[in-house]
Amino acid sequence: MEKKIIISIGRQFGAGGRRVGQALAERLGIAYYDKELILEAAKEYGFAPEFFEQNDEKSASFTGNVLQWMESLVTGGMSAKNYLSQDALFEMQASAIRKIAEEKSCVIVGRCSDYVLRDNPNCISVFLHSTDEDRAQRIQERSNISREEALTKMRTQDKKRAAYYNFYSSKTWGDSATYDLSINVSALGVEKCVDLIIHYLSQR
Repeated sequence: MEKKIIISIGRQFGAGGRRVGQALAERLGIAYYDKELILEAAKEYGFAPEFFEQNDEKSASFTGNVLQWMESLVTGGMSAKNYLSQDALFEMQASAIRKIAEEKSCVIVGRCSDYVLRDNPNCISVFLHSTDEDRAQRIQERSNISREEALTKMRTQDKKRAAYYNFYSSKTWGDSATYDLSINVSALGVEKCVDLIIHYLSQR
């Protein structure tokens, strides 16, 4: 049986993680998971996808407390099974990640996937970062907001991702020692980042 390839991508907000991940999956001819992962978890456990999206990669400072009722998501009121702690939500998502990794080669962006798959010998972890200028420009273009708003959003989202990752993994988000590869997208561009990751795969 052909060896599976699992590539976990962590990324700064606005660093181009989605573009690199999609290009990498296309080049390798394997599946790509980002927001799609949330849908997989939702289908697996019978939750509305919007429920997962509302709590995706959010800070875990309220772990152990139940989430607020989200009656707007379910017609006729919220079922008790949708009243979850952040820990339970994370475990469901982690289960979906493991299931996907067992079944197929894929690229997974975010969701602490490198930590969840830390014992999977077929998984390599990559962290993508870019200059603040490039990130702000990318955020401006996709969200149609001012540069100041883009910079504020960038810093806020980075803090949320770091808090989420650091809590669940007990490691340090963005620290190069945490990952197999740490790549500056601004220095290389999307295609050369893909080239570098594929070259690394060939040398393992």
